[in-house]
Amino acid sequence: MRTAFQRISPQHASDLILRARAGIKPLALFDSRDAASFQKSHILGTDHLTECDFGEVIANLPKSVPVMIYCYHGNASQVYASMFADFQYNEVYSVDGGYEALVPAFSEVPALNAQSSYALAEFIAEHHFEPEDLNSPWHHALTPLMRAALFGREDLVAELLTLGVNIHMRNLDGNNALWLACVSGNTAIVKLLLEAGIDIDNRNVTGATTLMYTASSGKHDLAKVLLDNGADPFIRNDDDFLAIELAASEECLRLLRHTAS
Repeated sequence: MRTAFQRISPQHASDLILRARAGIKPLALFDSRDAASFQKSHILGTDHLTECDFGEVIANLPKSVPVMIYCYHGNASQVYASMFADFQYNEVYSVDGGYEALVPAFSEVPALNAQSSYALAEFIAEHHFEPEDLNSPWHHALTPLMRAALFGREDLVAELLTLGVNIHMRNLDGNNALWLACVSGNTAIVKLLLEAGIDIDNRNVTGATTLMYTASSGKHDLAKVLLDNGADPFIRNDDDFLAIELAASEECLRLLRHTAS
């Protein structure tokens, strides 16, 4: 059976690249633009890829290693991604929008500055985060935004969002900051993250969404916020369950009753 590749957004791509740089998950990153463009500029850690090189690459790259390709605008990379998929690579990505769309994610690294609050500086130091890179993950691949959300620190979440941190990063379980905000039970943080454009339907490593978590935890107030903001109740996790089938309270069942199959 042929393995399909995935087209992903520049934001999703930058998340995977940052996770690879942090040693969380390996990634083979390829630039399929012409040699002159590659030599002039490319994403750090990228190898140049041409049709002539392809045979050597697949001869040496284990099929278990995730592969990502970008090109100029996201078209040629799909051709290469399809080729990797034809050779049964398990996880293959093509970046929509190509290099020009991807590079802004790495052009400005959010950092503490002279206007940063003492509370944020203290939080960064206490949890051993990098003050010069507020996207940098630490224990369990939690970023400062994720940990602030988990601790229910609305003030820090708001400040980090103002500094432009990457809201699309995920921890080792594949959860983004929205899930962790729901763990804390802080509705204000959930709304801040939703307003910032976080992926409301992000699926973690088990295929679970934040809506599934709130339903299974009986957090009907948070489940309602998610539903009101467009969370998809028809997504199934890897065990083929809907959010309603995981609901742990009557309130959650009532909220999700229209989704029963």
